[in-house]
Amino acid sequence: MHHDSGSFTARVRAGGDSPEQSAQHIAALLGGIVDTDTLRLLWDASQGDRTLAGELVRIGRRLGVLVCREGVWHWTPTASSPAGRLAELIDARAEGLESPQLDALERLTGPLTEPHAAIARVRRERAAQARLTPREQDVLRLLCEGLSPTAIARRLGLSPRTVTKHQERLYRKLGISDRVNAVLLAQRFGLVPEPP
Repeated sequence: MHHDSGSFTARVRAGGDSPEQSAQHIAALLGGIVDTDTLRLLWDASQGDRTLAGELVRIGRRLGVLVCREGVWHWTPTASSPAGRLAELIDARAEGLESPQLDALERLTGPLTEPHAAIARVRRERAAQARLTPREQDVLRLLCEGLSPTAIARRLGLSPRTVTKHQERLYRKLGISDRVNAVLLAQRFGLVPEPP
């Protein structure tokens, strides 16, 4: 069913497949063995939503980034994918491309960027909707500096339990479950500065 290089577990979205059910569904769609890292990536993207998982598999195959090597399916976004090859061609011809040609290329390749634009819209909306309190923003800023909840509590003159509650609320508001994603989202949303 899948190529095991370590099991993975994740939170199941309400009404969605568990990671194991999702792995079985994806393996059935591909008709073979699927690399564990690929299953994890597809699970992280779909969170058990069969329709989304199916579209990711279909599009991945069509774009040449979901490939079967030695009987095992892998997600391999490489320059050999059609989008990568097209980007290489555009880069190689950059000096000779006129404005009308760039406009036409932009119109032709627009559908390739639509998913990224949708993701960016969701992130912007989530940041606006997060409505972090000033104290949650302080906790997030200090989390981004790498401080522990105990150190944050000392710095802000709060109890560690209070800091943990602020941390839980801001994670919930941002739709994440760990510090790494909190830092990345805070940087993407401009809530904290990007590292130099």
